[in-house]
Amino acid sequence: METRIKESNKRFYYRIGRLIIIEIIIMAIILSIIIGSYNYYRSMVIKSEKNNIFNLVSTVSYQLELYFNTKDYYLKNIIEKSEFNSQFMGLIQGKDSFPLIEVLYEIQRNEDISLELIDKEGKLLKAYTQDKGYNYEDSPDIERAVKYQKDIYYVDTEKSGSINIIHPIIIDGINQGFIRMKIDSDYIYETYLEDYKANDKGYISVKDRYGRLLLHPSNDDLGEEVVKARKSQYPNYDWSELETIVERQIDEESGVGEYHSIWPGEDKRVKKISGYTPAYIGDTFLIVNLSADYKEVISSLTNITRITVILSILMIISGIIMIIYIYTVESKKNKLLVESIYLNELKEKNALLMHQSKFAAMGEMLATIAHQLKQPLNALKISLYNIEDYYYLKENDEEYLKSLFTSNHKFIDKMAETIDDFKFFFKPQNNDNKFNIYDAIMFSIDLNISRINNLNIDIDIKVDKGIEIRGESNIFSQVFLNLINNSIDALSDIEGKRYLEIFMKPEEKNILIQLKDNGGGIRKDIKDKLFEPYVTTKKNKGTGIGLYISKIILKEKFNGNLIIDNTEVGVKVLVILEKEECDESR
Repeated sequence: METRIKESNKRFYYRIGRLIIIEIIIMAIILSIIIGSYNYYRSMVIKSEKNNIFNLVSTVSYQLELYFNTKDYYLKNIIEKSEFNSQFMGLIQGKDSFPLIEVLYEIQRNEDISLELIDKEGKLLKAYTQDKGYNYEDSPDIERAVKYQKDIYYVDTEKSGSINIIHPIIIDGINQGFIRMKIDSDYIYETYLEDYKANDKGYISVKDRYGRLLLHPSNDDLGEEVVKARKSQYPNYDWSELETIVERQIDEESGVGEYHSIWPGEDKRVKKISGYTPAYIGDTFLIVNLSADYKEVISSLTNITRITVILSILMIISGIIMIIYIYTVESKKNKLLVESIYLNELKEKNALLMHQSKFAAMGEMLATIAHQLKQPLNALKISLYNIEDYYYLKENDEEYLKSLFTSNHKFIDKMAETIDDFKFFFKPQNNDNKFNIYDAIMFSIDLNISRINNLNIDIDIKVDKGIEIRGESNIFSQVFLNLINNSIDALSDIEGKRYLEIFMKPEEKNILIQLKDNGGGIRKDIKDKLFEPYVTTKKNKGTGIGLYISKIILKEKFNGNLIIDNTEVGVKVLVILEKEECDESR
């Protein structure tokens, strides 16, 4: 009998141990799935946010490069004109009038740009500036220009905080002096950087190629190397992470990194995410940096983290309860088995039969208990599937998780969309690509929709939505953006009803696109000079190069033409495209 009891106990401990191990393995697998899913989702969220930060800082960098290249182009273009040369020589000889530079300055007056005319020795001849405290001083860029007599691109972080572009003025092969354009960095920040943010605390800063701060929302430490400034302010902090990122920036690298720093106006050390890329200006560059708070980036995961912790705790508690329950059931079962051994030995055959019937009843009881356990086990299984569905099928918890995913998806989707839009608009494209003419025209109209609505302009668009053309759609949109802007500017000066009509007519050899407005027309004295550069009807508001550039773009990029004529009430603009360059797909 003792041998049988020992054997029964041995089997009991074996079953208990095996069930507990199986339960622990199942719990470990489920917890691993929960935690692994959470970690994967967390890494994907951070990766997505980093991509958004990098795309945003790349867009800003591209806008800055485009802005500086445009300014440089204006400057180079004007000093190549013979009229400029004669006026500069007159300035050297003592004449004070310089109409070309005055026009160029007036065009850019609202940008706080200064223009300086300098003789070949580096002395100031004439300055155009709105700075009441303006004082001309020798500076490293002037010294380099005088010494090397070549183009100089200089970021002045130490004194004026400006971006300077210097070009030598070569007349008859001899350097007669220099022209310097000083672009105010505050204007650059307010126009191109201030509105870009990553979450609530994020901001954009700009450094020169040596890591010295040029633009920063707090205006602290401007002109200083950022790493040295931080080490001086907080010598007890470890700045190695920031130092590594700044070294990469100075090496003209682009990327996204994590580091610890402080927020402007705060002394608390926090973790940040930094996206950075260079913005080139001639032979130098600016370092554009977008900083974001790491906690804000992962703030969307806060509730997911709580749910993951709660589910993990519930899973552990359920496992412990299950182990206790199994142990209790198995203990009772083993106790009954031991009792049956005693009864089998002490009682007669009838007693043994009675105990056998009890064991049969016990089997039914266990079957009933097992059946009743299926419901909580199935519920637990469904819950686990729901956790997997939450990650793989983006479904869970009916209200909270659904609203969480919906809100997250909507934020990520509107940003791409302005870039995409600004990429679309600023990203270089392949000349062999086909694009839809109607979409390109509508893109130009959408960019002006607020002005159109404010002026109550009625727009009638009759353009075939199926015609495609080969080329760069953003360049084509740029032409129509200029034409539509001209009409809106003209319509803003009239009273009463305002309208703009856009009509397309495919012909045998050409495709004609016509724009008509009732903005009063073009004065006769400048109508014949309309496509000459620097001819404008907008006084100080226009540059006079829009139609000139538009005509060149249509001719060189699309083998087309641009014709403008007056009507009784306004202007009729005709864009002509050769049908050989077009591909009609209905």
